[in-house]
Amino acid sequence: MKILLDISQSPQQNAQRLFEEAKRLKEKAKGADAGIILVEKKLKELETASQKAKPKAPEKRKAKEWFEKFRWCYTRNGLLVVGGKDAHSNEAVIKHHMDEKDWYFHADVFGAPHCVLKTDGKKPLPSDFEDAASFAGVFSSVWKKGLFSVKVYSVSPSQVSKKAPAGESLGKGAFMIYGEREWFDPDLRLGWGVQEVKNGYRVLCGPLRCVKAHAQFIMEIVPGTHSKSDVAKSYQRGFVKRDSPISLSLDELISALPTGEFSLKPA
Repeated sequence: MKILLDISQSPQQNAQRLFEEAKRLKEKAKGADAGIILVEKKLKELETASQKAKPKAPEKRKAKEWFEKFRWCYTRNGLLVVGGKDAHSNEAVIKHHMDEKDWYFHADVFGAPHCVLKTDGKKPLPSDFEDAASFAGVFSSVWKKGLFSVKVYSVSPSQVSKKAPAGESLGKGAFMIYGEREWFDPDLRLGWGVQEVKNGYRVLCGPLRCVKAHAQFIMEIVPGTHSKSDVAKSYQRGFVKRDSPISLSLDELISALPTGEFSLKPA
């Protein structure tokens, strides 16, 4: 280490000068250390605030319910209604998921799903029957054609059979109905929304009044000129605009829609 001495000063004066300089540099170093500590503290505070402000990403749902592979919705009273999407799923709904205390619903038109109101051992209210009839109607071919009137009937499971009249046969997804039927003239407004469930969200599509009772971000779906994909993308963009943590794939959104082309309007 080199030390510069001033020959014009005495040894005592040089020593005093060097002592004062060392003292000044030491104080300066303390100030720099304090500044570094203060900056580090501020950075940590900013990082913590940023993490708190950032919306928490929704957890990925671990598993879907059995009914989510079919058409489904809840009545306003909370009972499940399930319907087929094609001949294979129509067969599965009736054969494997209709119990003796449930109720069968079907729109009286070609191209309508077989539907089941699941009672879970409870006695359905009149509103449950109305909602199940609406469900059967909105997913029939009538809605797709823009016709807002269709007759829907209901019977008990014991009246639904795969036994065809003599000399006839029934294909996959077809059933015979025997006995008296209860008839409905249902409301055919179709709704679309998002239902919060454990570990995430799922799409809810069905009678508008049912969707309003169990979902958020609700839109009414009407027959229109836009494809399923375009409508789903438009709906998905709405989550981004609202800075919502909801995350649903296009496949999930598209799968919930009936066949046809649509338009969306606020519910």
